[in-house]
Amino acid sequence: MDFKTGYIYHIYNRGNNKNKIFFSRDNYLFFLKKTRKELSDHLDFLAYCLMPNHFHFLVQ
Repeated sequence: MDFKTGYIYHIYNRGNNKNKIFFSRDNYLFFLKKTRKELSDHLDFLAYCLMPNHFHFLVQ
């Protein structure tokens, strides 16, 4: 996906059939660490919210 400079995007994802995607604190930490490593050179993270069965990112 091509992101346009200066635009703000809401990115979200939910587990299939609303199933959990995070089962422990370690899952949340791993996900944040991996996301930061892979995407921080490409996007600025303005906000995020992680819940047991889905997540939201606000990026620019």
